[in-house]
Amino acid sequence: MTNTAFVLLSEEDEMTVSRDVLESLPQSLYRALPWAAHTIDSCVKIVAEAQRTNNPRRVRAWIDFERATPSGEDILGCLDSVIHEMTQPGEGFADRVRFANKLRQEALDYLRTSGAMASVQSTVDPQAAAQADGLVAALRLHDPALAEHAEITAQLATRLAVSMGLDTETVARVTLTARLHDLGKMRISRSIMNKPLPLTAAEREEVQSYPAIGAETLATMPALAPIAPLVRAQREWFNGHGYPAGTAREEIPLESRIVALCDAFHTMTLARPYRQAVSSNEAMAQIVAGSGTQFDPELVTAFTAMLGYRGRIAQSA
Repeated sequence: MTNTAFVLLSEEDEMTVSRDVLESLPQSLYRALPWAAHTIDSCVKIVAEAQRTNNPRRVRAWIDFERATPSGEDILGCLDSVIHEMTQPGEGFADRVRFANKLRQEALDYLRTSGAMASVQSTVDPQAAAQADGLVAALRLHDPALAEHAEITAQLATRLAVSMGLDTETVARVTLTARLHDLGKMRISRSIMNKPLPLTAAEREEVQSYPAIGAETLATMPALAPIAPLVRAQREWFNGHGYPAGTAREEIPLESRIVALCDAFHTMTLARPYRQAVSSNEAMAQIVAGSGTQFDPELVTAFTAMLGYRGRIAQSA
Protein backbone atom coordinates (compact mmCIF):
# COMPACT_ATOMS: atom_id res chain seq x y z
CA MET A 1 0.00 0.00 0.00
CA THR A 2 2.96 2.28 0.29
CA ASN A 3 3.49 4.58 -2.65
CA THR A 4 7.18 3.81 -3.07
CA ALA A 5 9.39 3.36 -6.12
CA PHE A 6 11.39 0.16 -5.79
CA VAL A 7 14.99 -0.28 -6.89
CA LEU A 8 15.44 -3.56 -8.76
CA LEU A 9 18.76 -5.28 -8.14
CA SER A 10 20.11 -8.47 -9.59
CA GLU A 11 20.68 -11.33 -7.16
CA GLU A 12 24.45 -10.84 -7.54
CA ASP A 13 24.18 -7.11 -6.79
CA GLU A 14 21.96 -7.73 -3.78
CA MET A 15 24.37 -10.30 -2.34
CA THR A 16 27.30 -7.92 -2.86
CA VAL A 17 25.52 -5.07 -1.08
CA SER A 18 24.51 -7.34 1.81
CA ARG A 19 28.04 -8.74 2.09
CA ASP A 20 29.54 -5.25 2.13
CA VAL A 21 27.11 -4.19 4.86
CA LEU A 22 27.80 -7.30 6.92
CA GLU A 23 31.58 -6.90 6.63
CA SER A 24 31.31 -3.25 7.72
CA LEU A 25 29.82 -4.18 11.09
CA PRO A 26 32.17 -4.67 14.03
CA GLN A 27 32.52 -8.24 15.24
CA SER A 28 31.92 -6.91 18.75
CA LEU A 29 28.28 -6.51 17.72
CA TYR A 30 27.95 -10.27 17.35
CA ARG A 31 29.68 -10.90 20.67
CA ALA A 32 27.56 -8.31 22.48
CA LEU A 33 24.15 -9.39 21.25
CA PRO A 34 22.42 -12.47 22.73
CA TRP A 35 21.13 -13.71 19.36
CA ALA A 36 22.35 -16.22 16.82
CA ALA A 37 24.63 -14.83 14.11
CA HIS A 38 22.15 -15.82 11.38
CA THR A 39 19.45 -13.74 13.11
CA ILE A 40 21.71 -10.69 13.17
CA ASP A 41 22.79 -11.29 9.55
CA SER A 42 19.20 -11.53 8.32
CA CYS A 43 18.29 -8.38 10.24
CA VAL A 44 21.23 -6.47 8.71
CA LYS A 45 20.26 -7.58 5.22
CA ILE A 46 16.63 -6.55 5.57
CA VAL A 47 17.54 -3.17 7.09
CA ALA A 48 19.96 -2.55 4.21
CA GLU A 49 17.31 -3.55 1.68
CA ALA A 50 14.70 -1.33 3.35
CA GLN A 51 17.13 1.60 3.19
CA ARG A 52 17.99 0.95 -0.47
CA THR A 53 14.34 0.81 -1.51
CA ASN A 54 13.12 3.45 0.96
CA ASN A 55 10.50 0.94 2.05
CA PRO A 56 10.25 0.42 5.84
CA ARG A 57 7.60 -2.27 5.32
CA ARG A 58 10.36 -4.68 4.27
CA VAL A 59 11.09 -5.20 7.97
CA ARG A 60 7.89 -7.26 8.10
CA ALA A 61 9.58 -9.98 6.05
CA TRP A 62 12.36 -10.29 8.64
CA ILE A 63 9.87 -10.39 11.52
CA ASP A 64 7.91 -13.15 9.80
CA PHE A 65 11.16 -15.05 9.15
CA GLU A 66 12.21 -14.74 12.80
CA ARG A 67 8.95 -15.96 14.33
CA ALA A 68 10.96 -18.45 16.40
CA THR A 69 12.53 -15.53 18.29
CA PRO A 70 11.14 -15.70 21.85
CA SER A 71 9.37 -12.35 22.00
CA GLY A 72 8.61 -9.06 20.33
CA GLU A 73 11.02 -7.39 22.77
CA ASP A 74 13.85 -9.60 21.50
CA ILE A 75 12.96 -8.76 17.89
CA LEU A 76 12.96 -5.04 18.63
CA GLY A 77 16.16 -5.36 20.65
CA CYS A 78 18.02 -6.98 17.78
CA LEU A 79 16.59 -4.46 15.31
CA ASP A 80 17.53 -1.50 17.51
CA SER A 81 21.10 -2.75 17.89
CA VAL A 82 21.56 -3.25 14.17
CA ILE A 83 19.97 0.10 13.33
CA HIS A 84 22.30 1.80 15.82
CA GLU A 85 25.38 0.30 14.18
CA MET A 86 24.12 1.18 10.70
CA THR A 87 23.12 4.76 11.59
CA GLN A 88 26.40 6.38 12.55
CA PRO A 89 27.14 10.12 12.15
CA GLY A 90 28.22 11.18 8.69
CA GLU A 91 26.75 12.28 5.38
CA GLY A 92 22.95 12.07 5.34
CA PHE A 93 22.85 11.26 9.06
CA ALA A 94 19.59 13.14 9.72
CA ASP A 95 17.82 11.36 6.85
CA ARG A 96 19.08 7.99 8.07
CA VAL A 97 17.88 8.70 11.60
CA ARG A 98 14.41 9.63 10.31
CA PHE A 99 14.28 6.45 8.25
CA ALA A 100 15.48 4.38 11.22
CA ASN A 101 12.62 5.80 13.31
CA LYS A 102 10.13 4.85 10.57
CA LEU A 103 11.64 1.37 10.41
CA ARG A 104 11.31 0.82 14.14
CA GLN A 105 7.75 2.20 14.19
CA GLU A 106 6.82 -0.13 11.33
CA ALA A 107 8.23 -3.09 13.26
CA LEU A 108 6.42 -2.03 16.43
CA ASP A 109 3.10 -1.57 14.62
CA TYR A 110 3.45 -4.90 12.85
CA LEU A 111 4.28 -6.72 16.08
CA ARG A 112 1.30 -5.12 17.82
CA THR A 113 -1.04 -6.07 14.98
CA SER A 114 0.40 -9.58 14.75
CA GLY A 115 0.06 -9.97 18.50
CA ALA A 116 -3.51 -8.73 18.37
CA MET A 117 -4.29 -11.11 15.52
CA ALA A 118 -2.79 -13.99 17.50
CA SER A 119 -4.74 -12.96 20.59
CA VAL A 120 -7.91 -12.75 18.53
CA GLN A 121 -7.30 -16.19 17.07
CA SER A 122 -6.97 -17.59 20.59
CA THR A 123 -10.40 -16.23 21.52
CA VAL A 124 -12.20 -17.32 18.36
CA ASP A 125 -14.21 -20.51 18.60
CA PRO A 126 -11.97 -23.19 17.02
CA GLN A 127 -14.83 -24.37 14.84
CA ALA A 128 -15.47 -20.81 13.60
CA ALA A 129 -11.76 -20.33 12.89
CA ALA A 130 -11.53 -23.61 10.99
CA GLN A 131 -14.63 -22.83 8.94
CA ALA A 132 -13.36 -19.32 8.17
CA ASP A 133 -10.03 -20.75 7.02
CA GLY A 134 -11.88 -23.17 4.77
CA LEU A 135 -14.01 -20.42 3.24
CA VAL A 136 -10.99 -18.21 2.61
CA ALA A 137 -9.23 -21.17 0.98
CA ALA A 138 -12.25 -21.62 -1.31
CA LEU A 139 -12.20 -17.90 -2.09
CA ARG A 140 -8.50 -18.16 -2.94
CA LEU A 141 -9.19 -20.96 -5.41
CA HIS A 142 -11.97 -18.89 -6.96
CA ASP A 143 -10.02 -15.64 -7.13
CA PRO A 144 -6.55 -15.39 -5.52
CA ALA A 145 -6.50 -11.59 -5.74
CA LEU A 146 -9.86 -11.33 -3.98
CA ALA A 147 -8.66 -13.61 -1.18
CA GLU A 148 -5.50 -11.55 -0.74
CA HIS A 149 -7.60 -8.39 -0.58
CA ALA A 150 -9.76 -9.99 2.12
CA GLU A 151 -6.71 -10.85 4.23
CA ILE A 152 -5.18 -7.36 3.86
CA THR A 153 -8.54 -5.80 4.71
CA ALA A 154 -8.64 -8.02 7.82
CA GLN A 155 -5.17 -6.85 8.84
CA LEU A 156 -6.14 -3.19 8.44
CA ALA A 157 -9.46 -3.65 10.20
CA THR A 158 -7.90 -5.58 13.09
CA ARG A 159 -5.20 -2.96 13.46
CA LEU A 160 -7.84 -0.21 13.53
CA ALA A 161 -9.99 -2.05 16.07
CA VAL A 162 -6.97 -2.64 18.32
CA SER A 163 -5.85 0.99 18.04
CA MET A 164 -9.33 2.05 19.17
CA GLY A 165 -9.04 -0.07 22.30
CA LEU A 166 -12.00 -2.30 21.47
CA ASP A 167 -12.51 -5.43 23.53
CA THR A 168 -11.11 -8.76 22.32
CA GLU A 169 -14.51 -10.19 21.37
CA THR A 170 -15.30 -7.19 19.16
CA VAL A 171 -11.87 -7.33 17.54
CA ALA A 172 -12.44 -11.02 16.83
CA ARG A 173 -15.73 -10.24 15.09
CA VAL A 174 -14.06 -7.47 13.08
CA THR A 175 -11.36 -9.87 11.92
CA LEU A 176 -13.79 -12.61 10.90
CA THR A 177 -16.12 -10.15 9.16
CA ALA A 178 -13.25 -8.64 7.19
CA ARG A 179 -11.85 -12.02 6.14
CA LEU A 180 -15.25 -13.15 4.87
CA HIS A 181 -16.74 -9.87 3.65
CA ASP A 182 -16.37 -10.78 -0.05
CA LEU A 183 -17.60 -14.36 0.31
CA GLY A 184 -20.79 -13.62 -1.63
CA LYS A 185 -18.81 -12.53 -4.71
CA MET A 186 -18.12 -16.19 -5.43
CA ARG A 187 -21.75 -16.41 -6.58
CA ILE A 188 -21.61 -13.32 -8.81
CA SER A 189 -20.79 -13.72 -12.49
CA ARG A 190 -17.13 -12.91 -13.16
CA SER A 191 -18.09 -11.29 -16.44
CA ILE A 192 -20.14 -8.78 -14.48
CA MET A 193 -17.60 -8.30 -11.66
CA ASN A 194 -14.87 -7.58 -14.22
CA LYS A 195 -16.95 -5.63 -16.69
CA PRO A 196 -15.09 -2.47 -17.78
CA LEU A 197 -18.21 -0.71 -19.04
CA PRO A 198 -21.05 0.80 -16.96
CA LEU A 199 -23.38 -1.83 -15.51
CA THR A 200 -27.00 -2.18 -16.51
CA ALA A 201 -29.63 -1.86 -13.78
CA ALA A 202 -29.97 -5.65 -13.63
CA GLU A 203 -26.22 -6.16 -13.43
CA ARG A 204 -25.89 -3.56 -10.71
CA GLU A 205 -28.62 -5.30 -8.72
CA GLU A 206 -26.76 -8.60 -9.04
CA VAL A 207 -23.48 -7.09 -7.88
CA GLN A 208 -25.15 -5.40 -4.93
CA SER A 209 -26.56 -8.73 -3.80
CA TYR A 210 -23.20 -10.12 -2.72
CA PRO A 211 -23.36 -8.96 0.95
CA ALA A 212 -26.74 -10.66 1.37
CA ILE A 213 -25.49 -13.80 -0.39
CA GLY A 214 -22.46 -13.97 1.87
CA ALA A 215 -24.63 -13.43 4.93
CA GLU A 216 -27.04 -16.14 3.88
CA THR A 217 -24.15 -18.59 3.46
CA LEU A 218 -22.74 -17.77 6.90
CA ALA A 219 -26.17 -18.00 8.53
CA THR A 220 -26.28 -21.71 7.63
CA MET A 221 -23.05 -22.34 9.58
CA PRO A 222 -23.78 -22.18 13.34
CA ALA A 223 -20.21 -21.25 14.30
CA LEU A 224 -20.17 -18.29 11.88
CA ALA A 225 -23.84 -17.31 12.01
CA PRO A 226 -23.19 -14.48 14.54
CA ILE A 227 -21.20 -12.52 11.93
CA ALA A 228 -23.79 -12.98 9.15
CA PRO A 229 -25.56 -9.67 10.01
CA LEU A 230 -22.17 -7.92 10.08
CA VAL A 231 -21.28 -9.13 6.59
CA ARG A 232 -24.75 -8.16 5.34
CA ALA A 233 -24.30 -4.57 6.61
CA GLN A 234 -20.83 -3.95 5.17
CA ARG A 235 -22.09 -1.79 2.25
CA GLU A 236 -24.33 0.46 4.33
CA TRP A 237 -23.37 4.14 4.34
CA PHE A 238 -23.15 6.25 7.46
CA ASN A 239 -25.74 8.67 6.00
CA GLY A 240 -28.19 5.86 5.18
CA HIS A 241 -27.63 5.87 1.40
CA GLY A 242 -26.01 2.45 1.21
CA TYR A 243 -27.43 -1.03 0.70
CA PRO A 244 -29.08 -3.47 1.21
CA ALA A 245 -31.21 -2.02 4.04
CA GLY A 246 -30.37 1.71 3.96
CA THR A 247 -29.58 1.80 7.68
CA ALA A 248 -27.56 4.73 9.05
CA ARG A 249 -25.20 5.79 11.81
CA GLU A 250 -25.17 3.57 14.91
CA GLU A 251 -27.88 1.36 13.40
CA ILE A 252 -25.00 -0.06 11.33
CA PRO A 253 -22.96 -2.46 13.48
CA LEU A 254 -19.59 -1.02 14.51
CA GLU A 255 -17.79 -4.05 13.08
CA SER A 256 -19.43 -3.44 9.68
CA ARG A 257 -18.50 0.24 9.73
CA ILE A 258 -14.86 -0.63 10.42
CA VAL A 259 -14.70 -3.22 7.66
CA ALA A 260 -16.45 -0.89 5.19
CA LEU A 261 -13.79 1.79 5.67
CA CYS A 262 -10.80 -0.57 5.47
CA ASP A 263 -12.29 -2.42 2.50
CA ALA A 264 -12.84 0.84 0.60
CA PHE A 265 -9.34 2.10 1.34
CA HIS A 266 -7.56 -1.02 0.12
CA THR A 267 -9.88 -1.52 -2.85
CA MET A 268 -9.08 1.96 -4.15
CA THR A 269 -5.37 1.08 -4.26
CA LEU A 270 -6.06 -1.92 -6.53
CA ALA A 271 -6.43 -1.74 -10.30
CA ARG A 272 -9.78 -2.91 -11.64
CA PRO A 273 -10.98 -3.43 -15.23
CA TYR A 274 -13.27 -0.43 -14.83
CA ARG A 275 -10.79 1.96 -13.16
CA GLN A 276 -7.13 2.54 -12.39
CA ALA A 277 -5.57 2.12 -8.98
CA VAL A 278 -4.87 5.23 -6.93
CA SER A 279 -2.03 5.88 -4.49
CA SER A 280 -2.46 5.37 -0.76
CA ASN A 281 -2.56 9.13 -0.28
CA GLU A 282 -5.23 9.58 -2.94
CA ALA A 283 -7.25 6.76 -1.39
CA MET A 284 -6.97 8.37 2.03
CA ALA A 285 -8.06 11.72 0.61
CA GLN A 286 -11.19 10.02 -0.71
CA ILE A 287 -11.79 8.38 2.67
CA VAL A 288 -11.56 11.78 4.35
CA ALA A 289 -13.88 13.27 1.72
CA GLY A 290 -16.43 10.54 2.54
CA SER A 291 -16.39 11.24 6.27
CA GLY A 292 -19.94 11.72 7.51
CA THR A 293 -21.49 10.48 4.27
CA GLN A 294 -20.11 7.06 3.41
CA PHE A 295 -17.95 6.59 6.50
CA ASP A 296 -18.27 7.05 10.25
CA PRO A 297 -16.38 10.29 11.07
CA GLU A 298 -14.97 8.88 14.32
CA LEU A 299 -13.57 5.89 12.46
CA VAL A 300 -12.07 8.15 9.78
CA THR A 301 -10.32 10.13 12.53
CA ALA A 302 -8.98 6.94 14.12
CA PHE A 303 -7.91 5.52 10.74
CA THR A 304 -6.04 8.65 9.68
CA ALA A 305 -4.29 8.77 13.05
CA MET A 306 -3.34 5.10 12.74
CA LEU A 307 -1.72 5.66 9.34
CA GLY A 308 -0.15 8.98 10.30
CA TYR A 309 -2.11 10.91 7.67
CA ARG A 310 -1.72 14.67 7.70
CA GLY A 311 -2.48 15.29 4.04
CA ARG A 312 0.07 12.60 3.18
CA ILE A 313 0.35 9.08 4.59
CA ALA A 314 3.58 8.30 6.37
CA GLN A 315 5.88 6.19 4.19
CA SER A 316 5.49 3.15 6.43
CA ALA A 317 1.67 3.21 6.30
